[in-house]
Amino acid sequence: MAQWGNTDDAANSVLWATTHVNLTPNTTNQTTLFGNTTIGGIVPNRAVGQFGLDATEIGVSGNAAIQQYIITSSGSGYGANAAVTVANSAGGSNTVAANSTVTLGRVTAVTANVTIAGYNTALGAPAVTIAAPVAINIVSNTAGFSNTLDTFIVSSANSRFQVGDRLYYAVPAGNTAIAPLTANTFYYVQAANTTTLKLTATPNGTPIDLTDTRNLSSPETHTIVGDTATAVAELTEVGYTKGAAHTGWVLRTVGSGGRAGRVQYETLVAFGGNFSNDAEDVILPDA
Repeated sequence: MAQWGNTDDAANSVLWATTHVNLTPNTTNQTTLFGNTTIGGIVPNRAVGQFGLDATEIGVSGNAAIQQYIITSSGSGYGANAAVTVANSAGGSNTVAANSTVTLGRVTAVTANVTIAGYNTALGAPAVTIAAPVAINIVSNTAGFSNTLDTFIVSSANSRFQVGDRLYYAVPAGNTAIAPLTANTFYYVQAANTTTLKLTATPNGTPIDLTDTRNLSSPETHTIVGDTATAVAELTEVGYTKGAAHTGWVLRTVGSGGRAGRVQYETLVAFGGNFSNDAEDVILPDA
């Protein structure tokens, strides 16, 4: 029988399970049925009960390994493959477990170099950290931007950024943002080519008209940087780590007549869990 969540209690069991043993579907009978191991308590000569799983019973063997890395955000502004750090099973970190592949400024793959095992649910999902893209320097004079073309001068800009990518414009304390930009603000790429890029305040917006004129003898160094890519690791024994979707019946039938003393069991269905701590072990021990 299904359960609604991952708490091992009567309230989490399905109310309509009671109808399978000819009980009225109400909370009293729901509680009576849940966890029952008493022979004859509900059905003559049988012990029938509904059982659930809680978070402490949804675990892995303690030797689960990372089977794949899944990119959750590809980031932007990468000029080279980024370092990847993976939390290991002892709570530390591993900087050689995986590497990234960058295409046109975005992380397009995270690939395992070595297999890391020994994970369990107590540790949780191993954290995966992809290094941030390297910041690009923008000089606050005509060497760094053009107020006639409204562009930042960035070599190979179109290999790092794509139209619509977000980037962060950072200005050191005491410096002045290139007009009319605002210091320490997110902008978006409006256009990029081999030597320059244009910014817009909103995705798919119009290019910002740069109006700044600077004294060439005292330029400042500002930076732009894209978004950091993110990824997660998925373990083997994935059914366990993602929790139990369904649990099932424990049904014990005691033989009679010429077959007195013989006990038969019907199948217990459990996906993604471990019943070792349940009352059902009393009548149907786990293998």
